[in-house]
Amino acid sequence: MTMMSRLLFASLIVWASVTFMPSVALADRCSSDADGNWTCTHQKRTNYYFCNGLPVPRVVRWQVPEGTPPAGGWPVAFYYAGTQLTDTSHAFARNVGDSYGRVFEPQIIHELLDDPYGSGKKYAVFVPDPPAAAVWLQFWNTNAVNPYEFSCDYDFFNDFFGEIKGGSYGTASRFNMSRRYAYGVSSGGYNSSRMAVTFNSGAANGNTWKALGIVSASYATCVGPLCSVPSLPGNHPPTKFWIGQLDAFVPVSTVDQYYQALLSAGIATQQLQHAAGHEFTSDSIGASGVKAWFDLY
Repeated sequence: MTMMSRLLFASLIVWASVTFMPSVALADRCSSDADGNWTCTHQKRTNYYFCNGLPVPRVVRWQVPEGTPPAGGWPVAFYYAGTQLTDTSHAFARNVGDSYGRVFEPQIIHELLDDPYGSGKKYAVFVPDPPAAAVWLQFWNTNAVNPYEFSCDYDFFNDFFGEIKGGSYGTASRFNMSRRYAYGVSSGGYNSSRMAVTFNSGAANGNTWKALGIVSASYATCVGPLCSVPSLPGNHPPTKFWIGQLDAFVPVSTVDQYYQALLSAGIATQQLQHAAGHEFTSDSIGASGVKAWFDLY
């Protein structure tokens, strides 16, 4: 065999070994135990910001999908939990006995991080704590402080989004902050609406929210049965609602008011009513779920 033949043969061997090498499947960030309880690995950071001139800590948990980010970085999904005990981590792991359908919280995050149905779309996930309302309780300021611009949440979100862009949560290029999504339940559902009302305009945020998911809640300033939906901004993101027909805290009529306002404004929207109460249900995962809605946009 000539030298040229040997080189050609060796090249073919290398090409074949690379071409036909079995691909290595990426590990999931989330897993379930024998009882169907889901847990997702995540990171935790205390995000300090100034509220009315005073330094205030806020716990943030987050995770990115396995693998290489797409061009521009991972789209970013923000989950806003409802009223909860201080520094609670149920979003990434089911706590047995949790109420309000919290068993579905880590399952939604699993779908966002791991794309179990092979849609080709994955999201980085951020779960910031609500602000402290008492020594042991947290809920969002969106419908509790007026004017909202005087709230700690207003200061927090402006700082928080800037810190993601600035690399405080790892290499900034991993996150596509021009493709943001938000979903939440109860107080966090109202706060998801707040993203469209307050944080979807200006040079830093304009038209960056691509879709919202609102569970057991309505417009940003509504509180239970007290609800008035004003004219919506033209850049309001597509929004889907999940509401229980037996919800004792958020009347279906208030959700329908917001839903009808979106329809009238020509903004994409869906409403899914389920025969339950103030809670997540199985409708929030799978083909009717949060990720499936985000994937459309």
